[in-house]
Amino acid sequence: MAYVLVILSGVCWGSIGLFTKKIMVTGFTEMEMLFTKMLIDMLLMIPILLLKNRKLFCLHKITDIRYFIGTGICSYTFFNWCYMKAIAQTSLGVAAVLLYTAPAIVMICSLFLFGEKLTKLKCFVVAMTFLGCVFVTGILGTEKVTYTAKGILFGICSGIGYALYSIFSMFALKKDYHSLTITFYTFVMAAVATFFLVHPLDLLQRIVQQGVFWNMFLFSVVTALIPYICYTKGLSNMPASQASVLATIEPVVAAMIGILLFKEDASWQKLLGIILVLGGVVVRVIGQKEAKQQM
Repeated sequence: MAYVLVILSGVCWGSIGLFTKKIMVTGFTEMEMLFTKMLIDMLLMIPILLLKNRKLFCLHKITDIRYFIGTGICSYTFFNWCYMKAIAQTSLGVAAVLLYTAPAIVMICSLFLFGEKLTKLKCFVVAMTFLGCVFVTGILGTEKVTYTAKGILFGICSGIGYALYSIFSMFALKKDYHSLTITFYTFVMAAVATFFLVHPLDLLQRIVQQGVFWNMFLFSVVTALIPYICYTKGLSNMPASQASVLATIEPVVAAMIGILLFKEDASWQKLLGIILVLGGVVVRVIGQKEAKQQM
């Protein structure tokens, strides 16, 4: 079930393009969409925790808030900001490839922080899925690719920020925090951080006037609420490096949506990338199952 939850989270994240194309044409910026998404998801999490168990709102120690500052600000807000900057400085393809250095970053950090073993299979799968992401994004095609030093730096930072969610979440899970608690405080911290980067009252007025509330609501639920709950729950039952690899199915879903719904070119590079990423995910799952059977 943990495999299913993490893969489902990747599928949901891959659908971001469906919503952003609809919402951004109405004049909303990426940061405004990010704040709205976090605010809606934070409010939706309150009744979920109340129904599940009110104690899930409680922190064991006030100092434990550092884990959620890590997931909400150092990870979610930071990586989204860097990712948007990377896109502006380079291209969507280059930014996406640099973002998906995250599994390798998680794997390296997990060696020192959580005592995970570095195996040939892990290295092979990370390399396989990363190469798949390179092909899926199309940066090896015939189109001219833009590179800047700032863009590369922002892209690498986005990958680091993306990886930090798995790292900080794993620390929180080891402190016996429920996956729902981690998800809730991630949204709280991200909403607080982005609050100061937008004009909330003006934003709310524009959402109502332009009639995009339901698009914003679906955007929030499908691309953040569901996947973060699923990913964090799945992370509680598998190594951080493995979860990060499984989530690389996200660009495959995004590519398939582009091909099927937006009539984007189905080049051989994209198809090869899809095969490599899916193959890497399958190899990782089979390898993990065989390792458990031998124990």
